[in-house]
Amino acid sequence: MEKKVVEVVAEGEEGIIPLGIMNIEQAMTLPSHVDLKISHPEDEPGGTERFMDPEEFRITHAYSLSTEV
Repeated sequence: MEKKVVEVVAEGEEGIIPLGIMNIEQAMTLPSHVDLKISHPEDEPGGTERFMDPEEFRITHAYSLSTEV
């Protein structure tokens, strides 16, 4: 089964700064105290404007990871 990937970005004075691509499991471990945003996993990484902070991402995706086969 192919792992879904997301884009991780920071927001700067000049807009969104791409930091990298990682799988969902890696994104779940990002700290909440750092000002990062994670792309919505249903969108194409690098091609979306839908982002959420790490805490929101964990809450939204914890259940879906626990039910994967």
